[in-house]
Amino acid sequence: MDSVILPELPTYLFAPNVAGVLSLALTVLLPIAAAMVMRPDWSAGAKGVVLLVLAAVKAFAEAWLVAVDADVAFNATTAAYAVTVNFGIAVAMHFGLLRDTRLQQAALRGGLVRGDAAGGDVRAG
Repeated sequence: MDSVILPELPTYLFAPNVAGVLSLALTVLLPIAAAMVMRPDWSAGAKGVVLLVLAAVKAFAEAWLVAVDADVAFNATTAAYAVTVNFGIAVAMHFGLLRDTRLQQAALRGGLVRGDAAGGDVRAG
């Protein structure tokens, strides 16, 4: 296939094309997605693990799409590097622009995992 939709990893994160901008936008929104699946009272470590898992899923999915589109072998090492970059950007967004914003707080309050105020049990929302 001559035209590759997504450029090679990990440079796609900063590529000045539609795929690069979309990837960066998704990475910036990872803390909001993570907030949707965690409780506000979880420890920082647990929240970090959720964010890391989401960054890994995003990076490996993009790496797989690139490999399939370019008809090349999947490169796990490059994908792992992309996980690190995605996680770093997501953490920077969490502690930077998204910190204590209405969007972040709404995601935490209206997320998929909720705790019962009386019993403290966790259930899917």
